[in-house]
Amino acid sequence: MVRITNSIDIDAPAHEVYAALRAVDAFPTWLGHSIVYHGTRTAGPVADSSGRYEDSTMLGRMRGELIEDVPDQALQFHQRRPSGSLDAFIRYDIDDTGTGTHLTRVGELTTHGMLRAVQPMLVRMAAAESARTMTALKTHVEAH
Repeated sequence: MVRITNSIDIDAPAHEVYAALRAVDAFPTWLGHSIVYHGTRTAGPVADSSGRYEDSTMLGRMRGELIEDVPDQALQFHQRRPSGSLDAFIRYDIDDTGTGTHLTRVGELTTHGMLRAVQPMLVRMAAAESARTMTALKTHVEAH
């Protein structure tokens, strides 16, 4: 297991940051495509469903699920490849600073089988994607 941590300060209330992260079905509107991320699908708003979604990535489909939801404080997602070769936990800690929000994103990536051989490359890509996600979220939330 490899851990990737990013933090960012966002000039917006904690509730707005939480709401943007909670609306998984809206990710494609603010998180553009990249080499790694190709989009997110849900059966409907995650708030109205089982919390399940699917990300399209360079490695194929990643099935995801919201596994922890503490309004305005924390969200945690679990994603995995159907084959079990890649497992990821992504946690967002949302801290109200009084003048904005301090957001920390911790991703834990575990590879199995043949993906273990390319883990260093996957970790570099995941770290870059984590930083890109945080910057895109900041831009999106501060614009509203």
